[in-house]
Amino acid sequence: MKISKPTFLFIALCSLFFVRCATTPKGPEPQPSRISGDGSPLDELDVAIRETSDYLNNNIPKGNKIVILNIQSDYAALSEYIIDELIANTVNDRLFSVVDRAQLEAIRMELNFQLSGEVDDDSALSIGKFLGAQTIVSGAMSEMGNRHRMTIRALNVQTAEVQGQFNRNITTSQAITELMKGGRTSAATYGTGGNTTTASGGSTVQAPSSGQAAAAPTPTQPVAIANGTYTFFPRIQGFGDGVPVDMYIDKVVVRGRSMLIYITGSARGGGMPDGYNAWGWNTHNMLVNLDRPSQSWRRTGFNQNNIETEGIILSFEDVTARRFSLDGEWSPGGKYLFEEIILGEPDS
Repeated sequence: MKISKPTFLFIALCSLFFVRCATTPKGPEPQPSRISGDGSPLDELDVAIRETSDYLNNNIPKGNKIVILNIQSDYAALSEYIIDELIANTVNDRLFSVVDRAQLEAIRMELNFQLSGEVDDDSALSIGKFLGAQTIVSGAMSEMGNRHRMTIRALNVQTAEVQGQFNRNITTSQAITELMKGGRTSAATYGTGGNTTTASGGSTVQAPSSGQAAAAPTPTQPVAIANGTYTFFPRIQGFGDGVPVDMYIDKVVVRGRSMLIYITGSARGGGMPDGYNAWGWNTHNMLVNLDRPSQSWRRTGFNQNNIETEGIILSFEDVTARRFSLDGEWSPGGKYLFEEIILGEPDS
């Protein structure tokens, strides 16, 4: 059949149109909405919880049974709100099965631990196995001036492998303020023995086997870090607002209760450049235990007297973690982060 020239041109143009549509790259993935169903802006806390759920959705194997165990904080109402919202998101996203809050509450009452308290990894994994879960989700909310630091971590129940950890700084929003009005939580109680513990102490909750009562907690004491100087090669580089910057951990010195962290401006070590003004650092600094994110230490001292030879020196007390992050901010509003610092053995 003979095709006229106008008809041929029309068919060619249509073909080009469809090819172009088929090969046009997709736009960026949609971000979590900051608008509620009634059109009002979402609270910053709700946005952070939604981002946490999205992160867990991408890092936990689909179909896993998960238990959202505890959120350690000084405010029980704040912890329980985060737990409830994470459970609701998980149920509605339909990617995992989730242990019901009522079942979690029954375990909590049997073992006598607080949802806003600290539960060590061994205890969390035992509870996860008892509930038949593949993944344990736990976390912490800690105050940092006019902000809060939310840390959520997912653990593989069988291997104790960290499947993901989500950190988020949140401005103290209206929702957080309202949830804090109920007052601070008293020291958390664990186990049937009635022992109490704080974040630096630690105790073990033994999940019961079928037909057995919960075992009494076994207090544990963290192993002290040996005195000495710890150096790193290559030196650990920091990030400013997510971008690598000229800040490096030169060394860590442990003396009794004190830990001194030396920060230099060069990967070769030494001090800060001539004329460097370090007073912007004198605002907020925090160490976070990466193996137990609910545990953290605030800076107790700051020294820049010999900044050109030794760098900036941050001091902390009673640190028990050997694997931690260091984060904080400098005025007027910048942020920095050293993602992972691991102490091995001190230099001989």
